[in-house]
Order: sequence, then structure tokens, then C-alpha cells
Amino acid sequence: MTPARNLEGTWKTAFPVRFYIKTDFETFGELKDVGSENRTMTWKITETSDENVVNVEFSFTVSNRQLVSGSGYTPDVSLMFLTGTIRGTRLTLTTGGGQFSESRTVGEFSFTTDIITGTWSDHWSMVYEQEVYTATNSLILSKQ
Repeated sequence: MTPARNLEGTWKTAFPVRFYIKTDFETFGELKDVGSENRTMTWKITETSDENVVNVEFSFTVSNRQLVSGSGYTPDVSLMFLTGTIRGTRLTLTTGGGQFSESRTVGEFSFTTDIITGTWSDHWSMVYEQEVYTATNSLILSKQ
């Protein structure tokens, strides 16, 4: 079985995962912690013509968002499309980039046939910078 075929399918978190939020809204150029939220995630992974590359469509629901007053946080979009690169039992997720942004790595994961475990760290700039991240290896998804 190819690496991509092992990952193909729907994956979900069994419980909400804490995501931490940083912005430089009040400290331009210096990211500061401004809060957190819990996310329950679903990933739909499909093969591509390259056995070491997969497409990942992911969505999430948010609960228990807690932000400091004046955080300036602009929530990221729930439905996103990422590219996954497989090396052995490692999966690296990147954004596709586009006309107005460069591709960026948002997560590093290890996987088996039924569990994906890793760390999310997405950092982007619009008018100001934001980062949304998890504790090391706290994002765990199970194959459905």
C-alpha cells in the first residue's frame, strides 16, 4: 500500500484540542499571547498522482474561546485546503500559497494506519501578524 493510500479517508479529533493565539495587534512586530480556544477538527485526506503527496481538506468547530480585551484576533477560516507531504511515517502540512501569500508549513505530524499525532503552528500576516498553535504533539486525530 502506498503512503498516501494509508492516510486516505476521514480523520477526527476525539475531544477538543486547546489552540493558543498570539497577535502583534498592540505590540506591532512582537507576537504576544492573547488567548486560546478549543477546536474539534475533521480532516478529509485524498490521494494525488504522487504517492508521497496528499490533499487535506480540514474544518473545525470552536468552543471556549477566551481572548484578552483588544486582542485584535481575526479568526482563521474553518474550511481550508492544505497539501500534505509524506516522508516515511511523517506528514508535513503546508498551505498552497497563492497570488497574495507564500506557502507556509502549518503542522508536523507522525502517523500510523489509524492515528495522526502532531503539532499545529500556523503563522500569517494580514494587516498585522497572528499565530495559532498547539502544545507539542497535542493534536491527535483518529481514522473514522
